[in-house]
Amino acid sequence: MVPLFHTFSNGSQHLKRVGFLVVQQDQPRLWQGDDIEWIRWVATQLSELIHQHQSQTPEPSRLNHHSVQLSGCLTVPAQLHQSIRQQVDQLQELNQLKEEFISTMNHELRTPLTAMSLAIRMLRQPKLPAKRRQKYLDILEQQCNQEIDLINDLLSLQQLESNPAYIQKRSIDVILLIQTLAQDFQEKWASKSLTLNLDCSLNSLMIHTDPESLNRILLELLTNAGKYSYPDTSVSLKVEYHVHAAVNRLVLTLTNIGDGILPTDINYIFEKFRRGQGITKQAVPGTGLGLALVRCLVNHLNGTIEVASQPLDNSQQAMISFTLTLPD
Repeated sequence: MVPLFHTFSNGSQHLKRVGFLVVQQDQPRLWQGDDIEWIRWVATQLSELIHQHQSQTPEPSRLNHHSVQLSGCLTVPAQLHQSIRQQVDQLQELNQLKEEFISTMNHELRTPLTAMSLAIRMLRQPKLPAKRRQKYLDILEQQCNQEIDLINDLLSLQQLESNPAYIQKRSIDVILLIQTLAQDFQEKWASKSLTLNLDCSLNSLMIHTDPESLNRILLELLTNAGKYSYPDTSVSLKVEYHVHAAVNRLVLTLTNIGDGILPTDINYIFEKFRRGQGITKQAVPGTGLGLALVRCLVNHLNGTIEVASQPLDNSQQAMISFTLTLPD
């Protein structure tokens, strides 16, 4: 309960109590300092309105102005509560992402180190046969490269976000670049019985772009497609070149068959450290950096990238498509 006063002058300043503002809640509550200050502010506004009404007939516009002010101040707590609730939800989501990232990075960093440590201990064995020595050397090299790739991904993202000007454009043959990558991935995917189909009617296509960035984009997209494709299926890469009066455009569409992407995940798929629901539990390797790096590279090339997931009829499978558009 807060008293309502107004000030009047009769040779000196005096306060006259004109009423009380009573605020009640239907449950026990400990009123905080901010609550009390807000109630006192409302009481001041009410006191002024009462004083205006008692002392003179206020102009309608002025009364309306104060009424609007009072009405506005009464909606502040609800708006403030909603805003705080949204911020708390966002912080909780960010905290969950941070914990998932730390857990993922802990696994991705420790696993190669553990394998390297084991290989080094085995290599220290006396009279180790040459065949086994070579096997442990191969493991050591493979795991070391995996660790280096992870660190390079983190450094590449940092560099792209802080210094995008390093990208250098020149003319390259896109078809030759794709054919080279396709050959490498056909060998990598042999154990999974995956095939890569190139859908392109052109034997050569020269465009002006950054070769290293485009190569990295295609490398990450093909790696992603191979990781999530069902065995004994095909990955399709369609190449189109659209001629326009303003800007010619290269359009690459990579399609694979897999579990599909949930609608709740599709809006976040290009964000750093975000992985689809269930991916971590399925022990699918990765950190969630690859597609974030792709989007960053595409943005710096002034291009766009979109993803779609379309369930297949009478099947639990889905067709996932990444469409990359780059200006020439």
